[in-house]
Amino acid sequence: MQNLDTILADCERVVATHHQTGAGAMVQVALAPCSPFSVSSELMRETAALADRLNIRIHTHLGETEDENRHCEEHFGMRPLDYLEECGWLTERTWLAHGIHFTDREIKRIGVHGVGVCHCPHSNMYLASGVCRAHEIEASGAPLGLGVDGSSSNDASNLCEELRQAFFLQRLSSGKSVRYTDALRWATEGGARCLGRHDIGRLQVGFEADLALFSLDNLRHSGYHDPLAALVICGATRADHVMIAGTWRVSDGHIVGVDQADLLSRHNQSARKLRQLSGMEG
Repeated sequence: MQNLDTILADCERVVATHHQTGAGAMVQVALAPCSPFSVSSELMRETAALADRLNIRIHTHLGETEDENRHCEEHFGMRPLDYLEECGWLTERTWLAHGIHFTDREIKRIGVHGVGVCHCPHSNMYLASGVCRAHEIEASGAPLGLGVDGSSSNDASNLCEELRQAFFLQRLSSGKSVRYTDALRWATEGGARCLGRHDIGRLQVGFEADLALFSLDNLRHSGYHDPLAALVICGATRADHVMIAGTWRVSDGHIVGVDQADLLSRHNQSARKLRQLSGMEG
């Protein structure tokens, strides 16, 4: 691992080179150690201080497993959220992936401090990590968004599917008070709040022209009375058209300007080489 000064200097270089500010920013950099326990306490504290100085956001994974709680209590004598606060991360600048194993008091704390939580239902179910108390976290005042996590626990990386699973999983855990409109809000406005953005996430004058258009002429959508309910409850695998900041990026299901056949070919070649290098193929 690189030393502390090298890491912080390179983080500052990347922010200075690539980070954009203001409404309509297309590239923004956040400082994101994978977990608070994969780096030193000093680096966690210095990362928070650097983010504060540069006015950027910070992100990590927290509250994902019970093992994490035990590890933190054994090594630091406190629960993960307490450790996060000790490192200066309990702030509205922070958003966390997962947030499953929080107590009632901890949920209230993240709400008071405005810490965002990104709910990743497919990953949590695949790894049998537990169920995020998404409805209660949002009710605490904390930003609540949706995410797909990484390909090691969610090969699909499909936010449309994540939307549907979040709705069903939270209905199962929190009851019938959870509506499909809640899941839609988490996937749009909630995600924007986690990122600290006030120019995206809503269809409203003054916001960026971000649109995802879905066809509902499939058999599974037949007979719907509410198109948004049909989209969430009946499901969709991908958008037919996508506009980002006023520019069409997907048209008729195809990414504009990308040779998808070539992309798939090159990806399969790379995956094959990776399997060979790892010894998974003779």
